[in-house]
Amino acid sequence: MVLTSTIERLRQKDAAAQKEIFEHYGSFLYRIAYRYVRERMLAEDLMVESFLKIFDGIINFRFDNLRSFEAWMRKIVVNEALMLLRKQSSFHLMPESEAIEVPVDDNILDKISTEEIYRLIAELPDGYRTVFNLFAIEGYTHKEIAEQLQISEGTSKSQLNHARKLLQKKILMTDESHASRGIL
Repeated sequence: MVLTSTIERLRQKDAAAQKEIFEHYGSFLYRIAYRYVRERMLAEDLMVESFLKIFDGIINFRFDNLRSFEAWMRKIVVNEALMLLRKQSSFHLMPESEAIEVPVDDNILDKISTEEIYRLIAELPDGYRTVFNLFAIEGYTHKEIAEQLQISEGTSKSQLNHARKLLQKKILMTDESHASRGIL
C-alpha cells in the first residue's frame, strides 16, 4: 500500500519512492494506456512517459488523499494517450451527421464476463474506442471530450453512439456464439 509519506518522498525525487510508486501503480497505468492504444509496446511507452511526467509534476501537485493522487495519475496517462492518438494518422472520427441513438439491452451484459467486454471494447475502431473510454470509463463529459480531442460535442456524441451500436452488435454476436456452444 502506498502511503502519503511515500508521495512526500516522491516530491524529493527519492528513487526508492519512485520505485515503490512504479511497482504499485505500473500495471494500473499500463491497463489505462492499453485501453486507448491496443498495442503492448505503445502502452508500455505511454506508461513510462506518464511516470516521467508524474515524477516531474509531483512537486506542483496538491492532493487531498490517495484517491486524488490516483485520479491525477490516471489523467496524465489519458492525456498522453490522447496526444499520441491525435498524432497518429490512423485516428479517424466518423462524421457527426451519422449519429444514431441506439437502445442498449443491459440484461445481455450479465451474460458475458468483464474480460470479454474489455476485449470487445479494445476491438472498436480508434475513434469509437477513445470516445467510449473517455465517456463510459473515465467519466468525461461530451464537452470535455470535445475539448480534449478538438472536435465538436456532436461528434463526440456521434462517436459514442456508434461505439455503443457496434459494441452491442459484438456483444450479441458473442452471446449467440456462447449460446450455440452451450456456454450460457
